[in-house]
Amino acid sequence: MTGSSVRRGPLRASVNSAAIIVAAIVLPLMMAFAIGGCRSGGASNSDDTPAPSAVTMAVSAAKAVVAPMRRKIRLLGTTVATRHLQIRAPAAGRVLGFNLQNGDRVRRGQVIAHILNREVEAATNGLAVAQQVDPGEAPALAQSVKRYNHVGGIAVAVPEDGIVAQRLVSAGQMVNDMEPMADLIDPRSIYVEAAVPIDELAQLRPGMDATVTSPMLPAVVMPARVAALAPNLSPNGATSPARIEFTSDARITQAGAPVEVSITIASAPDAIVIPTAALFEDAVHNSYYVFVVGADGHAHRTPITAGIRSGNLVQVTSRLKPGDLVITSGGYALADGLKVTVTVASR
Repeated sequence: MTGSSVRRGPLRASVNSAAIIVAAIVLPLMMAFAIGGCRSGGASNSDDTPAPSAVTMAVSAAKAVVAPMRRKIRLLGTTVATRHLQIRAPAAGRVLGFNLQNGDRVRRGQVIAHILNREVEAATNGLAVAQQVDPGEAPALAQSVKRYNHVGGIAVAVPEDGIVAQRLVSAGQMVNDMEPMADLIDPRSIYVEAAVPIDELAQLRPGMDATVTSPMLPAVVMPARVAALAPNLSPNGATSPARIEFTSDARITQAGAPVEVSITIASAPDAIVIPTAALFEDAVHNSYYVFVVGADGHAHRTPITAGIRSGNLVQVTSRLKPGDLVITSGGYALADGLKVTVTVASR
């Protein structure tokens, strides 16, 4: 028994070694076949699954059009009169028939009152006494006084055309020789002094077109122009005065009137214009772009150069032509190459 056991030991060891070798060869092969079967099965499944459809976004769009564009700045100001005149008494005496009121227009040479000379007034008052003292000689004295004062006093005439700014005396009042009776302003000398913020000062230059409006003349737009820019700043240092002159007969004739000035600082009569809603800003490159709807029905990101802005419109100076469709909705959900369905907005 013992000898038989010794002889079977090496045989069992040989069998075990062979089993291990077979297992080492067969198991990897089985794993390879299994993996291959999984891969082939997966490929078969992917062939049977339909590809996902492309995303389509519904958007609004507007056509680029040709239109005049203007860039304007608005300023506040007041009217100023550079030429002031005075009506003065031509002699000492009593004012007669002076009925001017503030705001009245007067013409050069117009007689607006008379001055009764003090001597004549004294002689007229003396007639009453003469009639009591010497009734026979009183008529002759009255004729003499009448010949001297046949026009009712010395005429007060207007030196220049103007508007009464302030009445200084009243009828019946005694005045001295050359005493002021009324202040006038020359309406042709009235201009607007506008306050220009210092950050907008560099955009202005003399000769620019402007318009003036005022609550004193509602719905009236008065053409004007920038006449000059002051070489100094206002006391607070935030603004600088600009002189705006009227260029037609439509003007304000009162000094100190509040006004608003609109100045055209840039213009383009034939600009290519799109809505500002179509404009995107590239903050990284400090530039702008739009999405143009192509003939293929896709959105195409297009860099552009923006020009004059006015309200909800902006001028485009590059890369667009009239008739191009620019997308005005969708915001930053838009992407280059995105398929879109377009509704064109009516202007």
